[in-house]
Amino acid sequence: MTIIWIIVCFLAASYLIMNLAAAPAVFLNTMYRNPKKTRTRACSDTRDEDQKRMFAEGIAWSQRYRDKTVQLSIVDDGLNLYGEYLDLGFERCAIILQGRTESLLYSYYFADVYARCGYNILVIDPRAHGLSDGSYHTAGIRESDDLVAWIQLINARWQISDFTLHGVCVGAATALYAYVKLKEEGSDLIKRIVTDGLFISNYEMYKRNFRIYKQPPFPALHLTFLLAFLLAKVRMFRETPLSTMGDIDIPILFIWSEQDIFCVRQKNEQLFAACASDHKELCFFPEGRHSHVRSAQEVEYDKVIASFLQKHA
Repeated sequence: MTIIWIIVCFLAASYLIMNLAAAPAVFLNTMYRNPKKTRTRACSDTRDEDQKRMFAEGIAWSQRYRDKTVQLSIVDDGLNLYGEYLDLGFERCAIILQGRTESLLYSYYFADVYARCGYNILVIDPRAHGLSDGSYHTAGIRESDDLVAWIQLINARWQISDFTLHGVCVGAATALYAYVKLKEEGSDLIKRIVTDGLFISNYEMYKRNFRIYKQPPFPALHLTFLLAFLLAKVRMFRETPLSTMGDIDIPILFIWSEQDIFCVRQKNEQLFAACASDHKELCFFPEGRHSHVRSAQEVEYDKVIASFLQKHA
């Protein structure tokens, strides 16, 4: 029996050590950017042909408006942050908020429908992305403070008082958090929100990523969130898209795909049901993996958004 207990203790200790080692690895791969790493706006995954195509199409679209593009920068939370504003002569602005790892160039892939519907376009490098400063990416929590600063800049400089936020994955979470913060300040600058691949919580998103690699989420995921609290000063369990739903009272469009393995229908419908807005819409597209819904059906995707914008003009 002694030998058996030794083996059991050894296996338990090995399991614990492996998970303790996994947490820093997950944190470094998902939330940290080495300050010594070269800052670039290049496509984040050149092995993914669909990602490369979307990235290239976005850049090609933006080149049509180079003469109307204004290079911008702000300082928020001590970080130099960079963006581009396409001043197309309209009185409204759409801000495209891309998912994790991508620079502002990727956001242009989603911009055409907004330009056609009468919106100027703002794209930004979030903290720890593209050319912007920052070591930590916080799934939209701290990025939403930066977004508020960007909105205030556009409002002050161009007198724009009608903003639509289009967020993909963590960009969608960023949009929600920013809306709530501006609402608490008494501001009504954000008029409508479009989300694509919005997750219900950080825990749910990370848990499903762990499952892909056939790893148990406990305790590595919890230790990862502890590191996020200690180093990036964010509470990943507490601050979630679901926690904002009671405050969302403006028109909002939720876009998901039936093929999304990270944002599944049951959780998506729970999120939609919790939203307080009287003007909420939900669209499940039949195709498209996470963050690639438009790529699978561009015409249909843009048509749904155009209809939403027209309905809530």
